[in-house]
Amino acid sequence: MEDRPQYGIDPTIAYDVVELPSRGLMYPSKTKAVKVAYLTAADENILSSPNLVAKGDVISELLKRKVLTKEVPVEELTMEDQQAILIFLRNTAFGSEMVLTLKDPKTDEPFEHTVDLAELSYKDFTLTEDENGDYPYTMEKSKVGITFNFLSKKDEEELEEIANNWNGLGNPPIITRRLEKLIKSVAGNPDPMNIRNFIEKLPIVDSQKFRKYVTENKPGVDLTQHAIAPSGEKVTFRIDFGVDFFRPFYGL
Repeated sequence: MEDRPQYGIDPTIAYDVVELPSRGLMYPSKTKAVKVAYLTAADENILSSPNLVAKGDVISELLKRKVLTKEVPVEELTMEDQQAILIFLRNTAFGSEMVLTLKDPKTDEPFEHTVDLAELSYKDFTLTEDENGDYPYTMEKSKVGITFNFLSKKDEEELEEIANNWNGLGNPPIITRRLEKLIKSVAGNPDPMNIRNFIEKLPIVDSQKFRKYVTENKPGVDLTQHAIAPSGEKVTFRIDFGVDFFRPFYGL
């Protein structure tokens, strides 16, 4: 019998179970939920640490400390799953109301708007995977059928590294590299060179519409919200994450 790692949880730690928006689709373990400990007074040291704030490491340190389920390493959690955990931590520690400052598009004046984070919902996921766990899509203009899968946290980090460290001529090939990671087969052929050649000749309208389709269908929390400004204009915005997601409670 294959030995599996056993992860014990301190019985004195108070926690709850958070369902993951990804539904575990991007993880080998297919983990659909994780146990997350509640914020405590000791976590104030992380939230108010000048060094962690300066380096932008507050969120990553907080997740490492609070996520108790270890089947999926914290650094490999998708951005959408991390966001769901952060919403849980904030809601259970400080309440679900979050006051944001938005700008009236008609008068250009700032105004405050309160969001109830408890009312955020997961995006509907209706795609059906094939026998390989991938998803079918047909390019609108070229009419070619492909299969694709969503990018992992590691994939996103590799693309970011290319963008940050590109020393070649012109712009870094982020779009084509992203397509190479997304597309798993073209007309039933999974050969990487065939996929690369297909991408190089792909009409730009197909590229754009396909990437939009992936973004719209990727599992996650629906962070797009709407508010009515004092002028009566409708304002569309997205919930932002980072230090400021927690900072107001500490007077930073």
